[in-house]
Amino acid sequence: MSDDTKKKTLISPEDKVPFLKKLAYAAGGPVDILGIWVIVSIAYQVFNMELKLPPTYVAIILMSLRLWDGVLDPIMGWISDNTRTKWGRRRPFIFIGAVMAGLLYPLIWWFPPDSSHLQIMFWVIGFGIIFYTFFTVWSIPYQSLLMEMTPDYNERTRVAAIRGYFQTVAGFVNGWIWWLSMLPIFFIVKDGVEVASPLNGMRYISIGIGILIIILGIIPAIFVDERYYHTDVVQNQKKINLIKGFKETFSNKPFIILCFLTIFFLLGQAIFDGYGRYVGTYYVLGGDWGEGSKFAGYGTVIYTIFSLMFIPVFRSLSEKIGKKKVLMIAITLAIISYATTWWTFTPSNPWIMLSNTVLIGAGYAGLWLMLPSMQADVIDYDELKTGERREGSFSSIYSWVLKLSFMVGFLVSGPLLEMTGFDAEAGSNQPAEVYTYMRIGFLVIPVLSLGIAMLLLKSFPITAEKAVEIRQKLEERRGKV
Repeated sequence: MSDDTKKKTLISPEDKVPFLKKLAYAAGGPVDILGIWVIVSIAYQVFNMELKLPPTYVAIILMSLRLWDGVLDPIMGWISDNTRTKWGRRRPFIFIGAVMAGLLYPLIWWFPPDSSHLQIMFWVIGFGIIFYTFFTVWSIPYQSLLMEMTPDYNERTRVAAIRGYFQTVAGFVNGWIWWLSMLPIFFIVKDGVEVASPLNGMRYISIGIGILIIILGIIPAIFVDERYYHTDVVQNQKKINLIKGFKETFSNKPFIILCFLTIFFLLGQAIFDGYGRYVGTYYVLGGDWGEGSKFAGYGTVIYTIFSLMFIPVFRSLSEKIGKKKVLMIAITLAIISYATTWWTFTPSNPWIMLSNTVLIGAGYAGLWLMLPSMQADVIDYDELKTGERREGSFSSIYSWVLKLSFMVGFLVSGPLLEMTGFDAEAGSNQPAEVYTYMRIGFLVIPVLSLGIAMLLLKSFPITAEKAVEIRQKLEERRGKV
């Protein structure tokens, strides 16, 4: 980066977001984790390991929820971009969505205990769809809000960093969900004996999660301003046609690159995480749920520590070498972690598999810090091209891409697990070739996916210099915001 560009990328006082507003925005970060990741992290343990639903049924549940959520996202983005109220475009939806989503979340888990496998699947999908409808009403405006808090290239990363701390802590809690769900307080009596029940645990834990969604979800609506809303940029903007807006969004080259990069990264992550539970619990730990839940918790501790450590490192590094190079480093760390699982996931020494979590924690910190900040830069690129501010459209399409990535991962992981010959009824007594197939899929698919993501990243065109140039042209055309 040239000295001239370094001077231009220094954050001016008017571009800085006050720390308390950064905190208020970041408070909503855990809602994303709680609303999406808890059910993802516990689904196979509850529905397959405990209730014995076929892995394909579990994949259908997760895929259906992501698909519905993804269908609604673009519509909600379009609605949000075109809304005009005295409270803004985003804040009314953030408030209402948080309250309704929090009230509805527990219903996903409270299906009748004597339900058949098919009835359970349809119950979870049905109430999940209702929940995710209101979660989308909250999440798309919330994500859009990040892109209009500051016009500065580096300050955007700083806002994302504060949110990253909150999300990492929420991820820490999520990593212990399986263990928490099996605490003695949640035991049930089965055949005259008290046994652990992740399902029973989740029924009560879900009530607490619903309360947190409401409390944390409404804070951004109350305390965060919409910087662009009261300017001529938005007030004079005509209503955006839904179809025309989609076409313009999908014609944005940097955005398309970012989307495909994310698809391949998260496809690898979804399969790695899904297979990881089974390879770790059954192959490494002999099918012991208790040990599996503890190691999931230990891994979460390590992940959280290294993620928290590397968020400030990557934030600072991005201001020196740019976001693109930092993301390249993050992907490389994840590839190394995936590629070494053949040797680190070993029954002779289970503790070694926690070493992979060190690299995952560091790599994911860079990924989840850079992607939202880079997405905000894409919005400026689009404004220069179209003359419109369409944060909702872009955040919704990107959110849809996130869900598509995981949906494909879930759709593939369940059937792939069955294709290996894995049978939950057999516990740890799986044939040797089953474990071999599981370990191969656990390594090869994620590594290939991230390799493709790395190639796509090389063609992403918005550097720090390009971002400065785009901002200058925008301010010459419509003034500062």
